[in-house]
Amino acid sequence: MISLGQVSVSLELREVFRNGVPLRVGTRAFDILELLISCPGRLVSKDEILQRVWPDTVVEENNLQVHVSALRKALSEDRDLIRTIPGRGYMLVGGEDDSASASAPDHVDAISGSGFDSAMLRKNDLLNNVALIGREKALEGVCEALLGDSLVSLVGSGGIGKTSLAVAVAHHLSMTDSLHVCFVPLAQVVSPERIVDSLAFALDLLVLPGQSIMAAIVERLDQQNRLVILDNCEHLIDAVAAVSEQLLRSCPSLRILVTSREPLRIGGERTLSVAPLDIPGQDAGREVILQSSSAQLFMTRLRALDSFFPAERLETLDEQSVALIAQVCRQLDGIPLALEMAAARAATLGLFELVQSLQQSPHLLSGGLRSAPDRHQSLVASLEWSYRLLSPEERAVLERLAQLEGRFTLAQACEMAQTPVLPKGRVMDCIVSLAQKSLMTVVAQGPFRFYRLLSATRSWLVDAVARLSSDNAPQQNILRGNERLEGAVSMPSVATLRAPRIQYESDYFHFNHQRVLATSQ
Repeated sequence: MISLGQVSVSLELREVFRNGVPLRVGTRAFDILELLISCPGRLVSKDEILQRVWPDTVVEENNLQVHVSALRKALSEDRDLIRTIPGRGYMLVGGEDDSASASAPDHVDAISGSGFDSAMLRKNDLLNNVALIGREKALEGVCEALLGDSLVSLVGSGGIGKTSLAVAVAHHLSMTDSLHVCFVPLAQVVSPERIVDSLAFALDLLVLPGQSIMAAIVERLDQQNRLVILDNCEHLIDAVAAVSEQLLRSCPSLRILVTSREPLRIGGERTLSVAPLDIPGQDAGREVILQSSSAQLFMTRLRALDSFFPAERLETLDEQSVALIAQVCRQLDGIPLALEMAAARAATLGLFELVQSLQQSPHLLSGGLRSAPDRHQSLVASLEWSYRLLSPEERAVLERLAQLEGRFTLAQACEMAQTPVLPKGRVMDCIVSLAQKSLMTVVAQGPFRFYRLLSATRSWLVDAVARLSSDNAPQQNILRGNERLEGAVSMPSVATLRAPRIQYESDYFHFNHQRVLATSQ
């Protein structure tokens, strides 16, 4: 969904919505809107529109004006987002305030006095500054990092809360440091060439024909103390890295905050991992459970959805419910998106039935916010989004690692994943890459590292492979349309996937490590 003021546009459904209600927009009018959306902040000539919308028909210019008027009527109070360039064409602009155009004919600046782009706040519901739960230290750490580093990347798995943290950072810095913040959502951007257009749109730049978009962006960013947030970059990682390098070279005072499932891996980048919320242990008592950030988030969302759940007085919550809440948090590994979806389901099913369903298929959770991107509407969509970005070798290794339950060592991973066409060295490279792309969790224990797949990730992989096996499907990747690594051996059977838990040597390593430390003192 693309937000234009108070209106949302779905290019896939070819629908325009206001407050979730579809509006009546004709086919030709939607074609015009789609073309303007594809060229944000740029003049689209009348001839270009006529050629695109009526390719085989000769129509009068007043016909075009009728459809543009219909679009503006649908946008209602946001009608000025479609600007007429007299005698030339039309342009989709980012803000409602055009007062700066008189003094600055080459661009429009909609930055508010507080330093935060209020136009972007209206255009993107993600920028609502919702109170974070369990991220106080993370917020402080990111703000501190941006004081000393020009480029900071927030890296973590899907649904971990990277965007929410970035938005909180934006609000905090815009209020405390008078920092002008530009938020650039890239989730809906498919082509790498559109990154610069999206940045110009977020800055409300009016770029005239013949003018360099990047030059106009650099000129704007170099004028003030700026923070640019590039949100959801993993599918455009190479292009975002190149654009970031160019901007930082040209604008010494600029700071960039990136959210992605993997780092940019360019010079000067400071990578901060966004971890899951803390979860209560198996033997945790009532107070520890209720004070854990994962339980607090779950209860906050459940309280908003379930009238039967105690509003504030948690002392009225029975012990069985507290234990079930702890179990939900552990089963979902403290992933905020999963906890929010679980709360929505618990409001209907109740805590007991929720836990029973999670024990079978935690990845089947759905019910994200209506305004959230498609990949955040369900855990399956989020996992498939990450899976599509992997190489064939990485997919093959990930599918095999799903057989390992709990934590495992590098040696165990290599033994499980290596094949004649995937030797140990290449498997190790894939494991490093999968960890960098937030599909594996790395657990540090002294000088040793252990690995594990999040429960939802492993459940999704096991379920998908089992379905392929039961259907006697040919060799293929989990997602249709993706070719399997050529020459790879066949996937394991369902029976193999249900092998008993593998015992890992963490306790042994920990014991010996502590003994070495003791003898060296």
